Amino acid sequence: MTEHFALLELPVPHTRALTALLKLIPPDEFLWALTGSAGLRLKGVDMPVHDLDIQTDEKTVYLIEQRLAGSMKTAVQLWESPGMRSLDGKAEVEGIEIELLANIAHKTPDGTWRTYTDFSRLVWVDLHGLRVPTFPLEDELEAYEAMGRSEKAALIRKTLVSLSNS
Repeated sequence: MTEHFALLELPVPHTRALTALLKLIPPDEFLWALTGSAGLRLKGVDMPVHDLDIQTDEKTVYLIEQRLAGSMKTAVQLWESPGMRSLDGKAEVEGIEIELLANIAHKTPDGTWRTYTDFSRLVWVDLHGLRVPTFPLEDELEAYEAMGRSEKAALIRKTLVSLSNS
């Protein structure tokens, strides 16, 4: 379990929402990781943050949905596209959209489904004394490449190179 300090700040409203989430769904009680632009930003990828993405497993996503019941905007449900599928729900906390994701799988060229989620590899980031669970940049890079999100993948790759040179 790796730990380090946040390399970039989140916008104040997102930090407020994340603080509330850490109290509502403490990571020592609920298995989850902050992913997407907010998680990447904490690890040094310079990009704008619009919402907070919480990634978890199938059992925990429903427990989190119950815990956030008063804040849910869209119930957790199966979401599927030709190249990706997941359980997906939306909440709003402190005015910020929270996307709940679980069982994310990407379709490979041979037609099989693959997941890039490995909770044994969590990286804990310290943001003003808050311990935030995230995934390693290398894992995020693989996932963004699998989604065909080449611009974000390039930003992650650039950050990895920059961090390895510093």
